[in-house]
Amino acid sequence: MTTPSKIVTNDALADSEPHFVAPGLVDASGPEPRLVAGKCKACGALSFPKAVVCPACLSQDIAAAHLASEGMLYSFATVHQAPKNWIVPYHLGYVDLTDGIRVLAHVEGTPRIEAKVKLGVARVGTAADGTALMSYVFTPVA
Repeated sequence: MTTPSKIVTNDALADSEPHFVAPGLVDASGPEPRLVAGKCKACGALSFPKAVVCPACLSQDIAAAHLASEGMLYSFATVHQAPKNWIVPYHLGYVDLTDGIRVLAHVEGTPRIEAKVKLGVARVGTAADGTALMSYVFTPVA
């Protein structure tokens, strides 16, 4: 059994040349990572990942927007089988962000339903060439 990795800071990301599993979903360029979503210019509805068409009003005028970095763990499951070279087991959960949108994400640490969680970035596996595979994760807030 492999132990899940710890949250990686942006400084560590700059040194390790990571490869994001889903590029474009995370903006790790600032002091704190942020999820990149879509925000409808017509009605203000959020979508994650960014939708081409607004699910609320069907407008196609969708702008990129950052989501809240904190929320509450709604539910989770422990995954024991994953793509080749992924760290298993890992926790996968739904997080209700403070801006009202629910996202699916890796959950680090010991998850607890209704626990406050905070967004981070962590290694979730290793690519065939040895490069770290990174993704957005949520960790419990003390």
